[in-house]
Order: sequence, then structure tokens, then C-alpha cells
Amino acid sequence: MNQNKIDILQRDLKKEKIARKAAEKVVENKSNDLFLLEELKKRNLELENLLEQKSSQLEGVFENINDAYILMDMSGNILKMNDIAIAFFGYNIEKEKLNVCDLIYHEDLEYGSKSFVTLKEEGLFTNYRTRVLTKDKQVKWVQINGNLIVDKENKPTGAQGIIRDITSEKRAEDLLNESENRLSSLIKNLDSAVLLEDENRKIILTNNKFCELFNIPISPDLLKGEDCATAANDSKILFKQPKEFISGVTSLLEKKQQVLGDELIMADGEILERDFIPILNGSVYKGHLWTYKNITLREKYRESLEAEKENYSNIIANMNLGIVELNTNDEILLVNQSFAQMCGYSQKELLGKKAKDVFELLNEADPTKIEMDKLGKRESNSYELKIKNKSGAIRNLLVSRTPNFNINGEVIGYVRIYLDVTEARENANLIQEKKEELDIIVHNSSIGIALTRHGRIIKTNAALQNMLGFSEEELNTFAIKDLSFAEDSPSFKKYINQITLDKINNFTFTKRYKKKDGTIIWTKTDVNVVRDKDRNIKHQVTFIEDITSHREKTLIIDLINNLTKSILGKTDIIEIAWEIVNNIAAYLDTDDCVIYLVDHEKETTEQIAVYGAKLNNDSQIINKLYLPKGKGIVGSVAKSGKSQLINDTSKDDRYVIDEERRFSEITVPIMSNGIAIGIIDSEHKDKNHYTQEHIKTLESIAGLAAIKLRTAISIREHKKVEIRNEQLLKKLEESNNELNEYAHVVSHDLKSPLRSIDALVSWIKTDNADLLNGNTLQNFNLIEDTLEKMELLISDILYYSSIDAITSKKSNVNLNSVVEDLQKILFIPKNISVQILNKLPVVRGEKTKFQQLFQNLISNAIKFNDKDKGLIQIDVLENKSFYQFSVKDNGIGIESRYLDKVFKFFHSLKPSKESSGIGLSIVKKIVELYQGKIWIESEPKIGTTFYFTLKK
Repeated sequence: MNQNKIDILQRDLKKEKIARKAAEKVVENKSNDLFLLEELKKRNLELENLLEQKSSQLEGVFENINDAYILMDMSGNILKMNDIAIAFFGYNIEKEKLNVCDLIYHEDLEYGSKSFVTLKEEGLFTNYRTRVLTKDKQVKWVQINGNLIVDKENKPTGAQGIIRDITSEKRAEDLLNESENRLSSLIKNLDSAVLLEDENRKIILTNNKFCELFNIPISPDLLKGEDCATAANDSKILFKQPKEFISGVTSLLEKKQQVLGDELIMADGEILERDFIPILNGSVYKGHLWTYKNITLREKYRESLEAEKENYSNIIANMNLGIVELNTNDEILLVNQSFAQMCGYSQKELLGKKAKDVFELLNEADPTKIEMDKLGKRESNSYELKIKNKSGAIRNLLVSRTPNFNINGEVIGYVRIYLDVTEARENANLIQEKKEELDIIVHNSSIGIALTRHGRIIKTNAALQNMLGFSEEELNTFAIKDLSFAEDSPSFKKYINQITLDKINNFTFTKRYKKKDGTIIWTKTDVNVVRDKDRNIKHQVTFIEDITSHREKTLIIDLINNLTKSILGKTDIIEIAWEIVNNIAAYLDTDDCVIYLVDHEKETTEQIAVYGAKLNNDSQIINKLYLPKGKGIVGSVAKSGKSQLINDTSKDDRYVIDEERRFSEITVPIMSNGIAIGIIDSEHKDKNHYTQEHIKTLESIAGLAAIKLRTAISIREHKKVEIRNEQLLKKLEESNNELNEYAHVVSHDLKSPLRSIDALVSWIKTDNADLLNGNTLQNFNLIEDTLEKMELLISDILYYSSIDAITSKKSNVNLNSVVEDLQKILFIPKNISVQILNKLPVVRGEKTKFQQLFQNLISNAIKFNDKDKGLIQIDVLENKSFYQFSVKDNGIGIESRYLDKVFKFFHSLKPSKESSGIGLSIVKKIVELYQGKIWIESEPKIGTTFYFTLKK
């Protein structure tokens, strides 16, 4: 037998051995699978028996517990109840059919159905609370723990539950929650700011007023647990004297002593009254309470009174009217020179003296009026006296008395005005002169005053005329109702009815008045009634104080706070826009408010949220309006980015009628990076409804809205991109699957003809062994070598395409064992040694892929080593999140110009029949599959080091 036949037989024998080993491996795996299947059947039978045993035991336990127990089928029919359940519900299922729906309170049936679905999906539920209905129609609260009952095939056949009566607990819980809610609501809505801190300066409780005073744009509930250690330093800029504010807080915290009525002046001029109250449990310090109250109005009122008093002190001192100020004990606090001359005493002698001891009465004045004066009634009063003074002179005095109130409306004393009418009785002109002097005092008052009779205006002072913009003559043609709003009348009339019934003589009311220019003012109106001796109403004196600016400031703060709370955490454009229109409509006192979104690509504005009649019953916008940029007032603002206030839309040809014409319009852009992204637009049926103050407020709101809308728009665009990315990833995944499938098909279709060609070449060589010369046989050998290389190439391509395929064979892989096994199966020449410098780790993954990774790198190092003593060193460094491996050799090395090509497909620096040129491509793909990186360091004739990482 010649050498060619021997080579053919050896090659066939080698293939047969490989095929036999593969077949033996398949048989071994199948045997193992059969053995495991038999073991599983045995274990399953044991588990079923154990389950039946445990189910019987559990059923006995449930029936004998101290709580109510029921058993039902999957349709809800009650199959069994223990004695406690029978007593609790009042049903006897042996005599009457009962379904679980009969036991659930009708309002909780939907909740019960959802819970039953949960039970079927998860197999149990715990602490399920609901109301139930007993046979005698009692509603009770219960807590239920239940689970499914399944058969041997794990199919649900019924359910059982333990029921505990929690009616009394629920009632107590509801009462406690109600009390806590009331207390919390009371504190949150106090007019004083409250801050309660523990001993470590952690916030326990605060309220809305505190957040308002200190410009905190979040809910008080979100402040709980916050550390106040640096709060004073953070808030110092709010105060006129920041350093003094910080030192004051530090001193109070160090001394831990109660301080009340401490005044602070804020940077904007507001005045606060601060209280500091330490909280002690016995002698143990548990924290402290801060309270802040805005007393700006009170202080300004006091300063105003002092100024008025100073202005008129000289006039009063030199008047011919005697003026006496008394406390509630009838003791004289203040007198002027005229009164001292009337009574014959000096001013010093009169101070502290009882008023009744100053004169000797000579006549019988109206006893009713004198008695009213003595009793200190709140009504004004006047009468005439004939007296003898200290020097014995007899004089006729006209006395007028009025109560003196503090800022809280409490009577703190009285003022009496004495007019010596001894000569005036004979001189009517003198009386008229004194009356005019009194009119001057009224006319020059800083508070508006109106004298009315039966609702008609008789007289007004300058302050009221300036306040409303009408002249005295114009006001004298009006009734009070002509200046008022019909909406305010119901609340106002209830006080008028009480006055008519003689139940009250004065009241204070907050109401609106119309100004001559069409605008409105908010006032604090104090109405006082003057009656005749028969208690009939003669006229009314009304004091009117303009509080518009104070109310506007309060409304703005409330608007910003409410809007901030309502849009906090929202990211949807439409939701944010709805919150904005709802809050702004209330502030502007209008029933028409709209948010537009500007589309700069389409050059249009679109209504996205409305307040008013444009909503249908489903809260959808009726006839949604789209306006081109530049058209209408809204479109003009979208184009210019500047706010517009229109007092009369009938004079503006840009006005676009949506539903009906409204005569006032205010339009403010929502700006972002100098571009209008939205528009706030509001209209009102009356002319001149909006003010420049409204413009400023809406521009502030627009700034706040811009931040939220910009974020919402970004999120919306981001979601669109995510959807597109998901679609692309899905298409990519489908393409990869198709490519993998194609690679398998192609590799199979290519290998079949290769094997046929190999067999044909072998037969030709065998059949013509005596006819073929040496060159021909060498060519046939080249053909066989080429076929082997092609088969290797196809196998490597197939392996490369399937590397990133999803596998379920991940396990813990000891890389030391992997490398040791490779050293046994790889052909390693005697002149080359392999060293593992550090113990290799255990990693998570597919063992065959790690084998392929190290096999290719080690084979590469062997293949390209030209040294008499070759050396391959494998090492590892552990990092926090990954392992860094290296495979180093002292072989031929790689020139720098080839370093970026070695991982490319079909690229081999030294072609050979054993190499397909894909080995390092496979290595790179495996490393990247495990989220790692691979790189090379090499020097020609010195050696090469492959570095790669594997994520932990």
C-alpha cells in the first residue's frame, strides 16, 4: 500500500473517531436527560402527597381559629363557614344558599371584584379591608387574609379567608384622622406664620403663611424633616439688617428663653412681629416654636394716626371747642386749653380727674342721653348741659361724645367735645361757624367719608372724591348702590337688615366700588348709623379705606403659591396649561382665559387649554382656534414677544371674535431664550378691566410657566426620539436574526458540496493511484488542503455570526480551569511555556465562549513565536467594576501600522492553512458581548500583549 492510500485511510480514521466521540456524547447527554426525568417524576409524586397532607392539616387549623373563616368555590359560592363566621354574618349555609357578593357592601363591590382578580393572579392577598353587610343589614368593617386552593394539577378550585372585625378600630381611626386633619388645616391656614422645630432644629410643622412670608415656593408638608441649621443665613437677605437678624436668631437659640413681640423690618419694608417660645418637657429641652405676624398695616395705621394727631394738635389746642379724652373708667387722659378755660381748672389739675366731678350740674338734661354716656355705649351721643364751673360762672355747654377705638375695633375710651353755647344761643352764626370747623376736620381726613340718608349720598369728603375720581357734585347725584357691584349686595344686605331691625348700629365690610374711569377699588368699609331719640335712622356715616394694593399683593402671592403647588411635578404640556388657566382666571376675576402653544415651524398658535364657555361636558375645547403668527392680538404677541393690554377691543381692528366680543383683553407671551413658546390670553366683558399690575403679574407667571413648558416640550420630544429608537432597534434585531439565519443556511449549503468535492478527490486518487504522477498528486493534496481551509473558514464565519445569540447557558465559569484544559488539548511545542501569573477569577457567562476567547489568543501567541525559548504569560488585574486580562508573548511582534487592522474580518498578518483570518475578530466580538474592551501593545521582534476587560 503506497503512502497516498495510507494518508487517505488515516484521514478517514481521524474523521470516524471524531464522529464516534460526538455520537457517544449525544448518547451520554440523552441518558442523563432520561435519568433526570425519572427523578423529577418521583419528586413530583412525593410533593403531591405532601401537598394533600398539608392541605388537610391547614383546613383543620382554619376551621378552629378564633376569627371568622369562610371557604368558597371559584364562583364565589360559600361552601363552609366556621361558628364565628356564622355568628358574625348571621347566615346558615346549610339552610340557605349564600354567595360572597351577598356579604360585600354594595359600594365596595367593584373594589372586591378587583381584589378577587388579584387573588386569582397572585394566589393570595393580605390585609384587604372592606365593608360587609350582615344578614340583619348591619354595615361592618373587616380585614381579610385569603389564599387560593388548588388541585393536584395546580388549578384553582376555590378560596378561603380569615375575617377579622375591625369596625371599632376603623371608627376610632376615622375620628383620629378627622381631628388631625382639622388641626392641620387650622394651623396651615392661620394668619400667623408658624414654624415648629425639634431640639436638633429639624422642622416638625409649618404652615402656608410661613412659606408665603419667606418666599418658599413649596407646600408646608414638603418641609417636614428639613434641617433649619442654616435657615437664618439663607433668609437674611429678606431683612433690612441681615447681620442683626442672624445674631438675634443665634442669641435666642443660645438663651432658650421666651421672647414675645420682637419686631423685624424686612427688606421690602414689611414689618413682622416675632415670638420665640422654647418647649420643655420638665427640664428637658424638646425644641421651640417661632411665630411671625405681619403687622405692617397696623404699624402704618398707628404711624398715620400719630401723624394725624400731630397735624391737628395745634388746631385742637387753639380751638374754641373743649376737647376731653377719657378712658373707660371716666378718667381724663387729655384736655385742651379751651376745656381748661371752660371749667376753670388748669390742664395739670384735670389729668386723672373723673369727668363727672369737673362741673356742677344746674339743669335737668335729657336723662336717657346722660345715662348712655355714663354706661359707655358704643354709639355716638350728644346733649346740652347747664353748669357752674370752678370760678362760679354759669355756662351753657353743648356736649358731643364718641367712642375711641383701637386698631382691632375695641373701645378703649371716649372723646367728648364741649361747645360753650352761652353766647351762641343768641348768635346762630357762631353755631354755624363751629359746625364748619367740624366739617374741616372731616374734610381733611385721610380716610374717605360719606354721609348718606336712605342710601342716597348727601355729603362726601375730599379723600373719598379723590379715591373714586368723582367731584362732590357728581357724587351727590348717586346712591351707594350706583357705585357698588350687584354681586356684593346679598352679603351687604344682611347687615343693612340688622341695622333696620335696630340690632346693630355699625359694621365693617370688605367691598368693591366703581371708579369714574371704569376701574374698581377694594375697600374696607365701616358703616355707622346715627339715630334720633325715637331710634329711627337719621343718616349713616360711612368710612371707606382703600385696600386695593394690599389685596392685590395678597392675591399675587396666593396665585404664585397655588400655581407653583399645582404644576409641581407635572411634565405634560396640556396638564400644565390647564393648571395655569384655572389659577389665572380666578386671579383676573374673569370667565375667559386661554393658553396658546406656538408652533414656529408651522408659524401658528394653537389653543391647548381654556377656562370658560368653550369647554363641553367632557372638558374638550369647542371649535379649537388656530391663529397664524402675526394675526390677531394673540398672533401679534407671538410674533413680537411683547405683552399687550387692550382697554377697548372695539377700537382695535386686530381683535378676533372667538365666541362673543369682550371689550378688555390682556395678552402676555411665555418666553424661552428670547422666543415666544406660548401665549397667556384673557378677555373680560367690561372695558378697562385689566391694569398694568395685571401685566406685571402675568409676566411673572409666564416666567414660571416657561420653565415648566420648556421642560415638558423637551420631555415630549425626548419621548418621540425614544419611540423612533425603539422602532430602529426592533428593525435591527429583526435584521440580525435574519442575518444569523442566513449564515446558518449558507454555511450548511456550502459545507455539503465541499464534503462532496473532498470525497470525489479522494475517490479519484484511490481509483487512479497508478496513473497519477507526483505533480498531479501534489495538486490533489493542495485541493484537499484548500477544502479543509474552506470548511474551517465557513465554521468560523458561522461561529462569529452566532456569538451574540441569546443563550440560557450562563453559569459561573472558573477561568483557571478553562486555561488549564486548553493547555491539555492544544499543541504547544516543547520550546514554548505558558505561565499564569495570578489566579484567574470566576466569571459569569457561557463557558464555550470563554474557551474560544483564550484558545484563539493562546494559539495566536504559539503560532507567531519564533524564539528558541518561547514564553506566553497570562495575567489579571481586578478593578472595582471589571477584570483586566492580558496575554503576553515574546514572539515576532506586530508593526504599528498593522495594529488597527488585526481585528478586522478575514485579516491575517501571516496566512496559513490553519488560519481563517477570523480568529481575532471572534475574540473582539466575545469581549464586546461581555461589555468589555480589547487592545494591543506590540513591538516587532520583541513580542505582543493583548489586553482585554470583562465586566463583573
